[in-house]
Amino acid sequence: MSAAALSLLPSSSPHLLFPPSSSSSSSSSSFVLGGTHLRTHKSFASLHSWSPSSSSSTTSSWKFNTKRRVGIVFAASGDYYATLGVPKSASSKEIKTAYRRLARQYHPDVNKQPGATEKFKEISAAYEVLSDDKKRALYDQYGEAGVKSTVGGSSSAYTTNPFDLFETFFGPSMGGFGGMDAGFGTRRRSTVTKGEDIRYDITLEFSEAIFGVEKEFELSHLETCEVCTGTGGKIGSKMRICSTCGGRGQVMRTEQTPFGLFSQVSVCPNCGGDGEVISEYCRKCSGEGRVRVKKNIKVKVPPGVSTGSILRVAREGDAGPRGGPPGDLYVYLDVEEIEGIQRDGINLSSTVSICYLDAILGAVVKVNTVEGIATLQIPPGTQPGDILVLAKKGAPKLNKPSIRGDHIFTIKVTIPNRISATERELLEELALLNNTTTRRSRTRPKVQPANNIEPEVGMVGEKRDEGEDQNDPWKKLKDFAGSVANGALKWLRDNL
Repeated sequence: MSAAALSLLPSSSPHLLFPPSSSSSSSSSSFVLGGTHLRTHKSFASLHSWSPSSSSSTTSSWKFNTKRRVGIVFAASGDYYATLGVPKSASSKEIKTAYRRLARQYHPDVNKQPGATEKFKEISAAYEVLSDDKKRALYDQYGEAGVKSTVGGSSSAYTTNPFDLFETFFGPSMGGFGGMDAGFGTRRRSTVTKGEDIRYDITLEFSEAIFGVEKEFELSHLETCEVCTGTGGKIGSKMRICSTCGGRGQVMRTEQTPFGLFSQVSVCPNCGGDGEVISEYCRKCSGEGRVRVKKNIKVKVPPGVSTGSILRVAREGDAGPRGGPPGDLYVYLDVEEIEGIQRDGINLSSTVSICYLDAILGAVVKVNTVEGIATLQIPPGTQPGDILVLAKKGAPKLNKPSIRGDHIFTIKVTIPNRISATERELLEELALLNNTTTRRSRTRPKVQPANNIEPEVGMVGEKRDEGEDQNDPWKKLKDFAGSVANGALKWLRDNL
């Protein structure tokens, strides 16, 4: 996921960001006056001046090119040796070991405590000076002034982004240098880009979706390189100003149109808006700042999920570029169907087939539920389409497992196409007990209806057509068992 933002063009004339203060009682002070930058700190003072170069190219003609000078303000930091926790006599190996230990401890992706990011940048700045023999010698002899004697030139001690360094001490609201953009000749991207989100699909069994389960799977994603901590550059190497944008992080394209000159500002395609490019790449990540690794992920699926449910696992997506925070992992669930059970929200439904005798007399039948085999009581006189319910045998409500639905059963009565001679005799006796006096033949009349006279069933007539009423089995049942056995004998004689 990415977002594009438009930036306004810089003003055509410089302005003073830090006006001189009339009075100050702090031990360290800085102010800008005219074209010089005077910096005082305890027992030493240093005077610096800097002038941006002009350019006549199309893409950089909008840079500030007047002869006025503007100063860059630095904040005094603490003892670099104390920052790394090593003595002044420490060897290069001891300094490197201390840096690796502290960098991993305070890396923003690992340490979420307040101030961890600032501490991480201080550690990087200290190592950057003490790991270089020349810079360390200047620091030991002149202190901080020795390594910051030239601002903006090639001899600067800092290879990290000065905007990030400035933001570390003065807060993110001034990280972009505001009106100092024109004088410094750069407008680098100060925001951290979040990594991409990842989608992963999981198929669950029906029972797993009902009761919940813990799933483990292997995920391939990008993680921040441990060697370069996401910068993409070799430790100790210098960043160089992007030659495409001149360190601004943006490029301008100007076109002549019938309405005049049209200018469009866009992110530099070479540095991606950073204003700097890597001079020497990290060997492990080849300058990407991220490496692809495989990781086992465990996900707890709560009870009551269904097809289409999405689980979010924070910070398990791809790591962001240049040490940015990782994205999230989204797990999409698909639930397999089970034969004989349908789901509607938290309720489950099934169809139960019983014979006509069980419907008349009542019975206890076994049914399938999500908890296994259960018994269902069929009351006497049950009709087709009747509903029977097993309470709290359905699915739990998502995020509220104490609330559970029901399992609803719809009754289906089956009628046999053929019965044995013994069964027929018993049914005939049952019909006699119900005082069914009319004994019909095996043939059924086909009556021609008279005017306004409905045909009377039971009169002697033509032989019954084969297949008549065969598609209405419940009508057959009503003919011989409407009230236990009423009409049963008539139906048997006509149909068996």
